[in-house]
Amino acid sequence: MSRARLLVRRTGARRGLLVLVALLVATVAAALGTAVGAVRAAEVDVVHDGLTRGGVPAEVQVTTRLAPEAAAAAQDAALRGDVDALFAPAPYDLVREEVPDDDSDDPFVRWTLTPDVAATATADLAVLAAGSEALLDTVLGDDAVAVRGATVTGDLGERAAAASVAAAAASAVALVPMLVLALAGTVAVAQVARLLAGTRAAEVHLLVSRGASAAQLTAAAAAEAALVVVGGAAAGAGAAAAVLAAQGTPGGSLAGTLAPAALATAAGALLLLVTVGGLQARAAAALRVTDRSGRTRRAATWGSVVLVVVAAGLTTWLLRRYGSPLVPTPDGGQTDPAAAAAPALVLAAAAVVAVALLGPLSGAWAAFTARRPGTRVLAARQVARRLAVTAVPVVLVVVAAGSVVLASAYAGTGQHLREAAAGVAAGSDVRVVATEGTPGPAATYAALPGATDAAPVRVSETVVDGVPLSTTAVPPDRVASVARGPHGQSGIDEIAAALEGPGPYADNPELPAGTTGLVLHVTGQYYVVDDAATAEAATGAAGGEPATWASLEEATASAPSERGRLLVLEDSTITLRLWLADADGQVVGVDVEELDVDLDGDPGGGRADTRPIGPAESTVELRADVPPAPAAADGAPGTWTVVALDTRLPGSPSALTTLRLSVDGLDASTDEGATTEVDVAGADWAPARDDPAANVAFGARPGTGLSFAAQADHEATPSPFRAMVAGSGSEPAPAVLSQDLAGLLDLTAGDTTEVPLGEGGRLSVRVVDVVDVVPGSLHQGAAMVGLADLQAASLRLATVVPEAAEAWIRAAPGADVDRLAAAARDAAGTAPVQVTTSTGSEGSDAAGPVRQAFAVAALAAVALALVGVGAVSVAGVRERRGEVAVLRAVGLPPRAQGASRATELAVVAAAALAAGLLAGWALAVATVPGLAAATLTGFAVVPTPDTAFAPTAALVPGALLVAGLAAVALTVRAAVTAQARDGGYREEVR
Repeated sequence: MSRARLLVRRTGARRGLLVLVALLVATVAAALGTAVGAVRAAEVDVVHDGLTRGGVPAEVQVTTRLAPEAAAAAQDAALRGDVDALFAPAPYDLVREEVPDDDSDDPFVRWTLTPDVAATATADLAVLAAGSEALLDTVLGDDAVAVRGATVTGDLGERAAAASVAAAAASAVALVPMLVLALAGTVAVAQVARLLAGTRAAEVHLLVSRGASAAQLTAAAAAEAALVVVGGAAAGAGAAAAVLAAQGTPGGSLAGTLAPAALATAAGALLLLVTVGGLQARAAAALRVTDRSGRTRRAATWGSVVLVVVAAGLTTWLLRRYGSPLVPTPDGGQTDPAAAAAPALVLAAAAVVAVALLGPLSGAWAAFTARRPGTRVLAARQVARRLAVTAVPVVLVVVAAGSVVLASAYAGTGQHLREAAAGVAAGSDVRVVATEGTPGPAATYAALPGATDAAPVRVSETVVDGVPLSTTAVPPDRVASVARGPHGQSGIDEIAAALEGPGPYADNPELPAGTTGLVLHVTGQYYVVDDAATAEAATGAAGGEPATWASLEEATASAPSERGRLLVLEDSTITLRLWLADADGQVVGVDVEELDVDLDGDPGGGRADTRPIGPAESTVELRADVPPAPAAADGAPGTWTVVALDTRLPGSPSALTTLRLSVDGLDASTDEGATTEVDVAGADWAPARDDPAANVAFGARPGTGLSFAAQADHEATPSPFRAMVAGSGSEPAPAVLSQDLAGLLDLTAGDTTEVPLGEGGRLSVRVVDVVDVVPGSLHQGAAMVGLADLQAASLRLATVVPEAAEAWIRAAPGADVDRLAAAARDAAGTAPVQVTTSTGSEGSDAAGPVRQAFAVAALAAVALALVGVGAVSVAGVRERRGEVAVLRAVGLPPRAQGASRATELAVVAAAALAAGLLAGWALAVATVPGLAAATLTGFAVVPTPDTAFAPTAALVPGALLVAGLAAVALTVRAAVTAQARDGGYREEVR
């Protein structure tokens, strides 16, 4: 018989197991190809989402003066050469246009570079980012391009850099499920290869006894394996191509994805099959006696346990050291394959530990059931006697169950972390930020369909010793109703309770609800100081003595310039502004009617509508219009609180002037005509701050609430003098600090400190709580305070008080957040605003490719486990055919035999399933938070991740695994029962 014919017969004799090997190889090739293809498709989405916003691609523009007509073509060619040197080989479009200059006859020329997003690969992102960063220096250094300077604008570099980081993170972390898939495939093929070798043991010894050498047997095994794995890999690649094509993956990318996956699978499977077959042939040729006692195998098992557990522990330490396989380097980062292999090795360690414990546990099970009636002891003893075969389903099911748990954990943790980070970044469900001015009243946004509440918010950013800090100010009574945090409503309620308090305006006069107008009753005098009379009377500290108009005219008669300044002063006004605060803490300056300077005693040339103030003390009424007050948080009509009064004296070059002013009363009126007297005299007033441009004496007119004497000193142009109700913003503000800021400043709850503000000055705060992250914070170092506290402090720190430039909007349960964001953008009207949401839908999702890879790995591991368990079961049914006749002869009924055999598989599968779930849970808790955090890019503040599980991600593979194992057990039961009922005498049943 020829060798080829012998090989064909040898293969045909074990065609059932070889078909299973081919099926395993096809499954691995299909899973690997699908996983790699899905990751590549998801990376395309990362590139697209990173380089576009609302379908519009990012761009970078170069603008300079147009060169003279003779040099214009050379200018364009030079610019294109510079761009090509910086951006090649990344695909891009470059468009040139001339832009007229309204202020000059020399037009501008502008080049707009836009990437070809569809053709851009992940490797091109770094090129686009680096080219955009170097473009300005390159253009300015090229005299043929830059004519009288040049500018470079656009966000291509920023977006490309962010997308590059996301793609690098996705590529590094996606290696983890790929290695888990490789482990499942390797274990499945190796176990079935061992099973195939076991069924051929007698055949191999027979061939050796008839003169076959180890090399010949190895070559035969290699030829047989090559036929099987090549066919299986080709079928798997075809299946992967069909799956990817159905998912819409571009056909051009399939060949470059599937061919390497199929070749790698075929090479690995071939190596395993040839190695197992070769070792068997060498052992048979050397006439080594098979270890039937199992002691050598058990020793080798415990040795492999130690080896695999040590490797798993070392790689897990490497993975937890940085949280992911992406290791930071001076050049950015690189992938550590050892760290990426940690989850696969942990699952392998769990599998070998389960196999090592299988012997003692099955023996204990047998001893326990031996003391009980029934046939369950038969199943227990059969498992204990057949450890080598039983180990196959144990290993496969442990790896499959662990893979399902990992996929569920990554999907749940990644989604939860992204939502938490997006919620922290947005501060609320929808965040409206005005780039100029304010976004408008919060009540406008609270009334939008789908909104439950809205609040004004002010954010102040600064940098201290290179560390960025942000202070977020929110009305404390609205924190719970608008803010979102990483730990749900409980964390928000904790912050709201910590910030709750009387606020800075508890003792301030309050205007009645519905106030639309005010009347200030003021008494005062304004004059130029007579230095000689002041010195003689020694009243300089109290404002000095007034000079008469006649003396001023006489003093300036010989100096026309001085005379002119005096006339300008006589024609000037004293302005007043009353500062009011609403229930949320926002402050608004209300302009009061001006006081007309009257030094000569002739008010307004006889006009009756003037409000004169001069050397002689007089009383006037000043009116002011009051805007409607925003409604309170509980929906009650809004009210205003009196906070401060600004007084600006006119400039008085070459003269010292004094203003004595007292506010005797304040009347508030409504549109209905009702008038209410507001008690401003009963409040304590004090200077907001030391004013270097004005000398101020408080209490200049005893018996009134607000009374002062202020001086404008010669050449100085005074800033407004601000008087505040005493206590407004003078005490440290309650503040909630992030852990990073508290650690940086070495603070704990109860400590006081000063937080720098971006607008200047420092805010005195008292730490009331320290949290993981501050909602809405732009940096890890952050603080949250009440809006009223920050605005009151700003009134003391600066003349101009920054407004609340943001509005945070909370969506109703079940409302469409994106639709609410669109409505908020419309509600802003013409105000330039930026709108972000808690959905985190903008930017690149680096977790997408990894989710795809974990999902495919879990499904593939389940499929491999079921195929492997099915192969072992089929082989067991055939191998133990004679056992059925013996048991039937001793009186064991067919149904009992079938139930016993199904119990063997069910108990082993259930134990392996439990071990896999436990190992997967422990592995997920230890490693998945770091993996999820590594693929969360584009967020400045990342909350501490907690492990969460997505039931939907585990539903299909988990149900498939359980149902498949149950189906195999039932099939085995039916097959064994049928064998036991078959009473015919044949060779195989003797």
